[in-house]
Amino acid sequence: MAASGEISVWKFGGTPQEVEVWAQRNEAFSEANPDIDLNYSYFNGQIRRQKILAGFQTNRLADVIIAFGQDIPEFAGFGMIQPLDDIAGDKIEGWKERIVSEVYESGVHEGKLYALPTYVDMASFLAINLDAMEEAGFDRPPETWDEVREYAKAMTKPDRPGIAFPATTAPVDINIFEGLAYANGGRIFDEETGKVTLNDKGVVDALQFYVDLINDGSTPANTSLTETFFRDTAQLFGQGRSAMWIGLSWLNTPWGVNEDVRWTGVPMPKPENPSGSFEPVSAIMDGTAMLMVSSRSKNPEAAAEYVDFWSQDQQLEVWGGQPEIARIPAGKAAWDNAELKEAWPNWVKAYDEGTLFKGGAPMPRFIGVSAIESALGTAIQQAVLGQKMPQEALDEATAAAQGQIDLIRG
Repeated sequence: MAASGEISVWKFGGTPQEVEVWAQRNEAFSEANPDIDLNYSYFNGQIRRQKILAGFQTNRLADVIIAFGQDIPEFAGFGMIQPLDDIAGDKIEGWKERIVSEVYESGVHEGKLYALPTYVDMASFLAINLDAMEEAGFDRPPETWDEVREYAKAMTKPDRPGIAFPATTAPVDINIFEGLAYANGGRIFDEETGKVTLNDKGVVDALQFYVDLINDGSTPANTSLTETFFRDTAQLFGQGRSAMWIGLSWLNTPWGVNEDVRWTGVPMPKPENPSGSFEPVSAIMDGTAMLMVSSRSKNPEAAAEYVDFWSQDQQLEVWGGQPEIARIPAGKAAWDNAELKEAWPNWVKAYDEGTLFKGGAPMPRFIGVSAIESALGTAIQQAVLGQKMPQEALDEATAAAQGQIDLIRG
């Protein structure tokens, strides 16, 4: 029997293209489901936690919430969202068939699927000015941390640093650094022991890598790094004022690049010998348009139909360059699109070879994550500014964050 009745949907955040297309596809949903009355609202991504929490407390939460993967543990922990397994069991197999398995797993928490991903952002990636690379005598992007240092030195000119990376306390800047640390076998928190692990060797050596780039003279002045966040760093690169930059997978896509700058983006090179205590990961990822169903939904059947609609290839191909190329698609079919191949040949090559998602993991997400990331941001700045050695800065950050986590987690 077809689902019917009313459902409300709140979507938070997204690129301008994505926001526009989402509203258009909603019309297709309504045409295909005439018995479901869809009430859709869009909000800025930065207000999602306050809005969703207030909605839950006042019993006015939407049936479907489209939020971030990093929100899942807290929302599930507070009983605000329900496992999709419980309301859409007959649809799960189809979702698994259409969605890349590593991306699908980013919606899983404690063995249950709480959110359906439509795309992910991944950390970390490297943008490279191809003219600068070739001028320096290289015919391919760097493939290890040592090569990144070598390339950055060789590509540095008096008026153009070889590499730029953001080191403000903005969450995205911290996620970019976490991508390097996790690739080096570091973690910021060990769920099994409840211990903050910011001073693990994998994290310390990743921060030392930043410091080494500064000491090599390959980056802008260290003071500007702590004031220049990811969007400004993207702008420097897009104007040809840095030869490489470290960012998330979308790199310059939302902001554009001067026409005279030939460039490409590749997954951030890895250390040759990871030094951390944990399993190195190829990348950390988080979806910022993940469909969750409220635990208080009065119409879970219709909510499940809406989630299922967004699991179909036609919707998932939006991020295969039809029309959006700023995100890494969750849908397998999206990877066959010529538009994606033209925009991101290195992504598609890595996906086809089975290396893009291999060994990937979700971005850090657990109750109390923001307290640890805040302490990490402080340590990054202290090291980048030369105020403290990476080990000392991260030892202090670990102690401070542990005190907060113990309070938060009782």
